Amino acid sequence: LTVQCLPTFAMHWLMPRLSSLNEIHPELTVDVTTSVGPVNFNLPFDIAIRRDPSHFSGMCAVPFLKEFSVLVCSENYLKSKPLISSDRLADHTKIKIRARQDLWKSWEARFPEKMCGDARTITLDHTFAAIQAAEDGLGLVVIPLLFCAKHLESGRLISPLGEESICTGDYYLLWRDRNDEAVRNFINWLRFHGEHISAEK
Repeated sequence: LTVQCLPTFAMHWLMPRLSSLNEIHPELTVDVTTSVGPVNFNLPFDIAIRRDPSHFSGMCAVPFLKEFSVLVCSENYLKSKPLISSDRLADHTKIKIRARQDLWKSWEARFPEKMCGDARTITLDHTFAAIQAAEDGLGLVVIPLLFCAKHLESGRLISPLGEESICTGDYYLLWRDRNDEAVRNFINWLRFHGEHISAEK
């Protein structure tokens, strides 16, 4: 199977779970390719995964995984600048992701700031760079749990507001002309893991 998906999704969600797919379906060989933006139908793939349904060129994609995001930072950053509550961010540095401008917008829509003044910001191109900046103690960042769960488990990042999270969208899948048993098994596996994560929230 050739699966075309977003680089960060492949790195932090899909690849760590492929061993469980191999245990269930050892006959499947998965070739993961990564790209951003609209799905390139000129490239060979069996299944495509994206966040934005408009990236499927008008074809009907199926949601399979809900994304929840949390506010995170390093322990050292929090010690130097304690965070009292979700609406007290004006004195903090916000790490923004150019490719995911929606994350901070969604957080601030859910928890409007009550303090006057704009927070300092650092803007980076990609999610992995923002995660590293947060680990280095440069500020606060809103990150999908899909991508920072291991960082939270290891203590490299902490969530200063505990388990408080917001829903920041869905992931969708699309399969092409191929609809054999291999494709069906992979899709069922994706849906199972997507439903399991949603149930946890």
